[in-house]
Amino acid sequence: MQKRILAWLILHFAFCILHLSANELSVDKRTMQLDDTITITVTLEDAFASIDSVKIPLRNLMFEGQPSVSSQFDFINGRTSRRKTFRYIAHPTAAGGALIGPVTLHGSGGQVETLAPIAIQVLPDAAAGSNDPAKIIHELMATNRDPIFLVAEADKTTAFEGEEVVVTWTLYNATSVQQYAIGEIPKLEDFWTEELDVRGEQPHQTLLGGMVVQRLPIRRVALFPLRSGSLTVPAMGVNASIMKRIRTGNPFDLFEGMEIDVHRRSTPLSIHARPLPTGGPVAAVGDVTMRCGMPVQRNGGPVALTVAFTGRANLRGAAPPAFDEPAKGNVQIIDQPLSVERRHDDAMMTRRWQYLIFPAESGSFTVPALSASVLTPAGVRRQLRCDGTTLAVRAAAPSEPPPQIAKHRRGLNLRTMVTVTTVALLVSCLIGLAILRAQRSRRIRSEVRRLVRPTAPETRTAVDEYLGTLGIEPAALMREPSERGDAYRSLRSLLDALERDRITAGEREIAQRVRDLVTA
Repeated sequence: MQKRILAWLILHFAFCILHLSANELSVDKRTMQLDDTITITVTLEDAFASIDSVKIPLRNLMFEGQPSVSSQFDFINGRTSRRKTFRYIAHPTAAGGALIGPVTLHGSGGQVETLAPIAIQVLPDAAAGSNDPAKIIHELMATNRDPIFLVAEADKTTAFEGEEVVVTWTLYNATSVQQYAIGEIPKLEDFWTEELDVRGEQPHQTLLGGMVVQRLPIRRVALFPLRSGSLTVPAMGVNASIMKRIRTGNPFDLFEGMEIDVHRRSTPLSIHARPLPTGGPVAAVGDVTMRCGMPVQRNGGPVALTVAFTGRANLRGAAPPAFDEPAKGNVQIIDQPLSVERRHDDAMMTRRWQYLIFPAESGSFTVPALSASVLTPAGVRRQLRCDGTTLAVRAAAPSEPPPQIAKHRRGLNLRTMVTVTTVALLVSCLIGLAILRAQRSRRIRSEVRRLVRPTAPETRTAVDEYLGTLGIEPAALMREPSERGDAYRSLRSLLDALERDRITAGEREIAQRVRDLVTA
C-alpha cells in the first residue's frame, strides 16, 4: 500500500513539473560571437497552442525574417494535447549583454503566463572594428571561425557636402558557399543614394595571410552627403549557407559535410562631409561640364535654347544657369527629365533645361551668355560659361500664336497616286501586325496571370494542367532538348527550390519564367 501511495505521489509531482514547464522559452546558446546567430525557440502547449504569433522583446539582438512554426496534435488514452513551436533566428547588433524576453502569453481560456527572460553574452570581436581584410581573416582563423566576411570600402572618406562618394561592399570567402543573400540593408538617411549595378561582377582570387580567398562585390552605391559633419554608413549584413566538411580521418571526408548558416556584418564607415567654402552659391559639387545648343527660332515663335549639365555630381537640385545680362524679351525655363548613367564605378548625371525667349522686337537679337558656378572636388570654384549668340528674329509674345506657313498644293499625278497607295497598304499591314501582336500579348498575359498561383505547388499543378490541355506530357517535356523544354526545366527548378525554402524569389521572377514557357 505504501509503495502505491509513493508511486502515486511521484507521478503527481512529475505531472505538476511537466505542467509547469509546458510553455518554454529556450535558446541554443548563452554565449555567442558578434557575427554569429542564435536560435530562439518558444514552445506552447494546450490552451496556449492557439496563439498565432508571439511577441518577443529583444535587447541588443535583431530578428532575421519571420519565424518557422510547427504544430503537433496527440491523442493518448482518451486525452488530447496540442503543441506549437516557434523558432526565430536572430543576430546581435553590438558586443556586450543581450536579453531575450520576458514573454507574456495569453491562452484561449483567459490564462496568462509570463516566461522568464534569458540573458545572452555577446563576445567582442577584435576584427569587428576593422575593414582590413588581412586583419579580419587573421582574427577569424585565430578564433576557429569560418573564413567568410564582409568588408565595406569607400573611394574617399572626406568629401564636400553634395560630392559623390562610392561605397562598395565586398564578400570575402575561403569556404564552400552554397548560396548567399543580403540580409540587412543599412539605412542611408544622411545621403542621397544611387544604386550601381554589380550583377556582372566576376569573383576574383586574392591571397590573404597565406590563404587563397575569393572576393566578390555584392553591392555598390554612389552616395551624396546631404549635410556636413561626421556621417556614418551603417553596417550591412549578409546571410550565407556554407558546406562544413566533417573531419573524420576517412579518405572520403572531402565529399562529406553539413550545410550551416552564417551571418556576417561589415564594419560601419565614417564619412567626413566638409561644408562648402565661403563664397557665392554653387549649382553643384563635382566634376561637371556644361553644354549649350545653338539657339533657333522656328515659325516666328520663341527662340529655343537647350542647356545641359553632365558630371559626377548630384544634379537633381541644381539651379539652371543664369544669363550674364537680362535678355531683351520674355524668358521661360522648362525643366527636362534628368537621366542617370549608372556605370561600373560611379554614377553620371545629366540634367537639361530648355530656355524659351520671346523677343520683344524684330531684327537682330543677341542671346546673352549663360554661366554657372560649380565647386570641384579640390575645393575650387569654377565658372561654366556659354558665349552669347546673335541671330535674326521676329518679335513674338507668349500668348501670340505663330504665323501660318503658306501651303502650296501640288497636283496629283500617277506617280504620286502609286506612292500614296503603296504607303497606305504598308500602313494597313503594319496596323494589322500590331493588332495581332497586341492580341497575342494580351493572351499571354492572361495565361500567365491564370497560371501563377499564391504558392509554388499550386503554380506547378496549374502549369502541368495547362500543358495537358495542349497535349503535352510534362514528364516528356523535362527531357525534351528544345527551347520549350529549357523553359519548363527552368520554371520547375525555381518552383522546387521555393517549395524547399532554399531560395527566395518574387512573384515577378516566377511570372517571367511562366511567360517564357507560354511563349515557347
